[in-house]
Amino acid sequence: MLGNNNIIFIATSSFANYSREPIKILNEEGIHIMANPLSRKLSTQEIIEYAHKSDGIIAGTELYDKKVIKSLSNLKVISRLGVGMDNIDLVAVEEKNIKVFKTKTTPAPSVAELVLGLIIDVGRNISQSNQNMKRGVWEKQMGSLLQGKTLGIIGLGTIGKALIKLVQGFDFSVLAYDKVKDDKFQKKHDVTYCELDDLLKDSDIVSIHLNLSDQTQKLIDIKHLQLMKPNAILINTSRGEIIDECALYDALKCNQIAGAGLDVFQQEPYSGPLTKLNNVVLTPHIGDYAKEIRMQMEIEAAENLIKGLSNE
Repeated sequence: MLGNNNIIFIATSSFANYSREPIKILNEEGIHIMANPLSRKLSTQEIIEYAHKSDGIIAGTELYDKKVIKSLSNLKVISRLGVGMDNIDLVAVEEKNIKVFKTKTTPAPSVAELVLGLIIDVGRNISQSNQNMKRGVWEKQMGSLLQGKTLGIIGLGTIGKALIKLVQGFDFSVLAYDKVKDDKFQKKHDVTYCELDDLLKDSDIVSIHLNLSDQTQKLIDIKHLQLMKPNAILINTSRGEIIDECALYDALKCNQIAGAGLDVFQQEPYSGPLTKLNNVVLTPHIGDYAKEIRMQMEIEAAENLIKGLSNE
């Protein structure tokens, strides 16, 4: 048992909402637990404020930059609830000998299902039709058939591959842009690798699955949006910063592209101008919010934290 001399901060906003098992695991170690009191993604200053006494943190997608790491003088362990590490300054944590863990369980199945849901929703105007019906408006909106179209995947990692497997019945032609090529997967699933510009020009549906880095920050800008087909759909469930939101708003408002499905935003919670457009479907960063996946990830995050604090 670690004892209550160890203080941990749970930064992710909805930890253990659907199962108390992760909290039970932590309680059995006698750890003093503090939780995110704001029920939303925290700013860097808020992390410093709430976690300044913490020995360990269960982290979501909030930013742990050099300033945050330097300010958390007691911090020994960061247990990431998820597989992405692009929100953590790995150089800064190494300099302070802070242990960093991530979950082995991947949210790929739940993210891929959300992507498919957004594609169908945007393509067939489901959300807009639902909103009209609830306002008493009977108005039939013409959508587009998805089968047989070209799907472009920007970032063919675990989630991109899960999406390809999931949509087999749609008979998509699949294009992919990734600096690392998986020849075995390419051959098995009939994927064509191409340059980013070519993917954007030729795809009817574009889905983004990239980590955030200096190279991917606002990767999809006005120039790239102008390459897309007028009937194209853009889906982003990775990081909001990868798309220039102002440019996307303009492209959607003037129907330069047909629509978009977004689960991630530059600033979260999001309440910006994209909420005013009918040709975009927005969800509040729920990519991994499938109960079965989320519960397993939370248990692993708790176990990883204990492992780190126990010096195993």
